[in-house]
Amino acid sequence: MTKKIVTVLMAVLCLGYSLTYAQQNEATVTLHLDNTTVKEVLRQMQQQTGKYFGYQSKDLEGLPRLQFQCINQPLSEALKQLLNNTGLTFIVKGNNVLIKKSKEKPAGTRQIEVTVTNIGTRAVNGRVINAEQQGIPGVSILGLESKKMAFTNDNGEYFIQIPEDETMLSFSSVGFENRNVMLDAGKNYNVTLKERVGTLKQVEVVSTGYVNLPKERATGSFGVVTAKDLEKIPVPNVLNRLEGQVPGVQLNLTESDNSFVYGNLQGNVEGNTSYTVSIRGISSISTDVNRKPLLVIDGFPTEQDIRTINPADVEQITFLKDAAAASIWGARASAGVIVITTKKGKMNDGAPHISFSAGVGFNGKPRLSSLPLMNATQMIDYEQELVDKRMITDPMNTYPANQRVISQAVDWMFRLKRGEVSQAQEDSAFAVLRGRDSRQQVSKYLLRPASTQHYDLNINGGTGRHTYFVSGAYDRENTSAKKTAGERMTLSVNQDFKFFRNITLSANLRGSWFRYTSGDPGASVYGRSTTPLMPYDQLVDDNGNRVSYSRAYYSGRLNQLEAQGYMPWRMNYLDEMDMLDNTINESNYAANLGLNIPIYKGLSFTAQYMVERSNSDGKNYHSDSSYYTRDMLNGATSIGSDGKLVHGIPTGGIMETSAYSKNNYSLRGQLNLDRNFNGKHQVNALAGMEVRQTIDNINNNRLYGYNPETQYSQPVDYVTPYTTVDGYQYTASNGQNYSSKRRRYLSYLGNFSYTYLGKYTLSGSARYDDYNNFGLDKKFRAKPFWSTGVAWALSKEDFMQAGTWINNLTIRATYGINGNISTNALPYDQLYLTSNYQAPFQTYAGIISPANPALRWEQTGVYNIGVDYGMFENRLNGSLEFYYKKGTDLFAFFPVDNTLGFDNLTRNTSTMNGKGIDLALGGSLIRKKDFEWSARLVFSYNTNKVTDARYNITNSLLQSAGVGGPIKDLPTDYLMAFRYAGLDKNGSPLIIGGKGDTLSIYQSPKDISDLKNAGRLAPPYFGSFSQTIRYKGLTLFVMATYKLGYVFQRPVPSEYPGRYGFLNYDYNNLLAQRWRKPGDEAFTNVPGLLGNGITGQVRYANADINVLPGDHIRLREVSLSYELPASLYRGLPFKNITFSGAARNLAILWAKNSDGIDPDFPPTLRNLKLPPAASYNFSLNIGF
Repeated sequence: MTKKIVTVLMAVLCLGYSLTYAQQNEATVTLHLDNTTVKEVLRQMQQQTGKYFGYQSKDLEGLPRLQFQCINQPLSEALKQLLNNTGLTFIVKGNNVLIKKSKEKPAGTRQIEVTVTNIGTRAVNGRVINAEQQGIPGVSILGLESKKMAFTNDNGEYFIQIPEDETMLSFSSVGFENRNVMLDAGKNYNVTLKERVGTLKQVEVVSTGYVNLPKERATGSFGVVTAKDLEKIPVPNVLNRLEGQVPGVQLNLTESDNSFVYGNLQGNVEGNTSYTVSIRGISSISTDVNRKPLLVIDGFPTEQDIRTINPADVEQITFLKDAAAASIWGARASAGVIVITTKKGKMNDGAPHISFSAGVGFNGKPRLSSLPLMNATQMIDYEQELVDKRMITDPMNTYPANQRVISQAVDWMFRLKRGEVSQAQEDSAFAVLRGRDSRQQVSKYLLRPASTQHYDLNINGGTGRHTYFVSGAYDRENTSAKKTAGERMTLSVNQDFKFFRNITLSANLRGSWFRYTSGDPGASVYGRSTTPLMPYDQLVDDNGNRVSYSRAYYSGRLNQLEAQGYMPWRMNYLDEMDMLDNTINESNYAANLGLNIPIYKGLSFTAQYMVERSNSDGKNYHSDSSYYTRDMLNGATSIGSDGKLVHGIPTGGIMETSAYSKNNYSLRGQLNLDRNFNGKHQVNALAGMEVRQTIDNINNNRLYGYNPETQYSQPVDYVTPYTTVDGYQYTASNGQNYSSKRRRYLSYLGNFSYTYLGKYTLSGSARYDDYNNFGLDKKFRAKPFWSTGVAWALSKEDFMQAGTWINNLTIRATYGINGNISTNALPYDQLYLTSNYQAPFQTYAGIISPANPALRWEQTGVYNIGVDYGMFENRLNGSLEFYYKKGTDLFAFFPVDNTLGFDNLTRNTSTMNGKGIDLALGGSLIRKKDFEWSARLVFSYNTNKVTDARYNITNSLLQSAGVGGPIKDLPTDYLMAFRYAGLDKNGSPLIIGGKGDTLSIYQSPKDISDLKNAGRLAPPYFGSFSQTIRYKGLTLFVMATYKLGYVFQRPVPSEYPGRYGFLNYDYNNLLAQRWRKPGDEAFTNVPGLLGNGITGQVRYANADINVLPGDHIRLREVSLSYELPASLYRGLPFKNITFSGAARNLAILWAKNSDGIDPDFPPTLRNLKLPPAASYNFSLNIGF
């Protein structure tokens, strides 16, 4: 794979270099500006073309405001249009453009460079620099008497011939204050120009994926994150950089020390990710519906995960939050849309721009001290009570098949009972065990500080007919579990070609390659199971020898079996880690081709095609020495009548393979209209058609007797049952699993926006989606999604001009309908095929889900009202929005007659309302040339309520509380709890019913009033506060995030051991406070071990006393960057050099719960979430 990647990368880089020096042609510009100035138009022309514009500010004074539009127009033609009837003209020389009064235009020439010294003239030269001693290119130098002119080059150097009697030169450049310099007899004049502060506001452009438009003309709700914003948070996954950036967008990271190495490494499978992201809450109830926002990359929906994107390739990310913004995407837009636009080169950008960055990062080790574990002494005392109360029985007193594993402390207890050891020997052994803490060895041998590496190289540029952006990157991520790591290589090539003046061909190629290794147990050795690592256990003994443990049966039985010829049946954690051979190789490819053909005056046709392919191949090889293989082989082995071992499966290694592939195709054709009529009417519209197809395939397999050298396996009899070690009959499992899904979509879409006088905007969109898995009834299929919206640029009204402190004030209102679909619901029966040893070679079918002929789209109507504002030269700016959502035909469980074989079926039966507020408030507190201080507040509020559930409150919810199905008038993320009333005299929990009555464990709740609504599991209030301070080349960024108004459950013992040796250890340290004798109920709430059963355990675990507030404020990010002054590397081929350092997850600044628990990572022994350790990143960026 590496050779292929290197070959492709070298070929693409060579292509980029060769195209760099292609013939240059005149640049083109596309602008749509309302109620603007000539100066602003010139600034945007400079931004688009990369040329340097020079002019005298006084020449532009007094010119009226105007509306200006041009589409793919040559620069010279656009300048003629702009300067018509202004008394100004222009001169183009190379990469410089001079704007001057028309009477000064030299006759018959556009060349301004003078190369011959005439009589009576003299030569003057020098360098123009900024406050950081960096040369300023494109500065115009004008002799005020002679009107002779020149420009500075890329290094800020200039040369000009002027008359000997010239007394003053004027220096001017866009973005800098003009400066006049008095001349004397000298020949060299170095000049420093001051930057203008706060005079221009960059026009923000939003993208729907179909069209780009100025945000000031957008009626919908958009959130924008730029490349500059992403640079502040240096982590390999784009998604991690988005936290706290956009109001209404909530990101929850479910793993703490990694970004693209997910816990489930096949992260491209739907749902298998280490994060959740929502835009304005959820719009669907059922988990069968994809509740993640639709991801769009360069204009097309992608089925690939966002981790496949190199953050350095991203130009802008736009969040489409309401129906007017997102309805153009129809059936996939209900959960919102994330539109990623990648970087491109610029027309006429001269020589290639090369950027290289390298970075390293590291984390502290995970804090095992945060796990609520009993210490060794508490554990031994706990196990002694289990033995004394016969909750653990002596394995020697039961059948061999029931001789289950016991810990070494329990083994000593039973040996004492059998008389095999004395009390003194047990006391001596326990003294040793009580002095141990297994967390020390787990931290030393199984864990490590997580670390990252990053390298990125990109080249970009363009001529008059071709632009290019080529990038390649490599990342490595080592997680905190040793032997678990991931590598990522990304390649991106974006090119635009112009033909016949205005026809544009776009070709975007994107690839990513991953390699994962995994298998180290890490902290999972403490996970709740029958055989966890106990607090007194060791990985190596006091002499450094590795320690093995019984994990299948009691050690006495293992000794007997091994003596009969069975393979060694003990497990060693470190040996297993050394034998790890679990890898996943993943490749992702995407190609976009687009052709744009202008037709007539703003009307154009666009055809686009996209293809994506993802493949993931996993190989998990268990050698014949691994415990996994030995355990499986021994379990399938019996002793024959001749006394010899009979193997039910072949000996040798076991190879488990997994193959996943996803193919995605899209084809789109659309007509675009972008035109201004009479300077008053701006019309933007599109109409098109799109077809899409996605194909998913999953294929898993298991091979027995596998030899990695020959790559051959042994045949297995999957029909004839074999006898297990315990004497039972089983057939071999082939581990096979195959599934294939094909989804096809046909869409018709349209969108329009009309703006009058640059003030009043009306917009609308409609989309009709057809889907091959719909029901057959047309009334369910033919339901288009649509939206409409209005916007009023109030600040552009004449009556607002007197209030010069208001720079921008726009009011927006929209309404529309989006949709969603369950990819698991089908209009026909879903069957599965299987067989068993009782009917060899016979296949029978079962029903997974019965047919749903009335299958239809979920629909979500969204109202949105928003205000965008900017005041005091935009020192104070932001937006405030209110929204209301109403979901209908939502998928949810629907009770049916159980004679059908099902109690509930998923149907379009529920409705739900949601509402919220999004606030963004930014301020430039100080804005000087060398010093800037800005702050930004992001605030979001979101809630929802189920209005029609048709869901029966099941007995299981009443008995267990916690989370259940949707309940009318409650939010979807409710948490039910028991009203805890302490313990009775027997150590059993008591709860209070809805009528104030006390219920024992023998009395059941009758209805929902017997439970307490303890709160929401998702925070309704969330956001961030950030500050940026810049002093010259030094920039400091600090961001804190907050979540308020929600709850989480305290980690508590969720299950007590059962009788007869079948115990499941969950040794939460609260068990040390358990009830032990009558009277203990006065000072503890933790139930005793006997007499409670599962009911008592559940009622304590889900009691209201164990529900804690999740409100907290986290110091999420601190970054510091320093751009070296150019004077330090003058003469070297560098354009910029920047050093950066960042720290992440430094601390929780405030938490409402007093238990010291991180609400985002409650450390339960069931899922073993560890709070994030602080991470530190250092990087270097060099531009050439």
